[in-house]
Amino acid sequence: MPHLVLEYSTNIVEQPDFEQLFSRMHWILTETGAFKLTDIKSRAVPCPTFYVADGNPSNAFVHVRLEILEGRSHDVKKQAGERLLALLKETFAHSVKQRSCALSVELRDMQRDAYFKN
Repeated sequence: MPHLVLEYSTNIVEQPDFEQLFSRMHWILTETGAFKLTDIKSRAVPCPTFYVADGNPSNAFVHVRLEILEGRSHDVKKQAGERLLALLKETFAHSVKQRSCALSVELRDMQRDAYFKN
């Protein structure tokens, strides 16, 4: 815990090095002081079938969902969300400019009694 899921339309301009991007995302989370590096898990999910806005095939998106156990402060969530979005803006700047790429970050609280791991 936490889980980072990066979904993206397959028409983005960049071909990011996801390992490097996830490394930077993990450091952003650890710098909040609320997460341990060893607990963070990330994955990228390409979306070859998508429909953005008016359906123009040049529209694109990158969406990060951060799932964390409940109990983190609003300030920690805000800091993490804003810093992750800033990293997306930096990483996908060409897609934003050339593809009207929508960037978003969503934080979800998971109930502790509904999360199981070994």
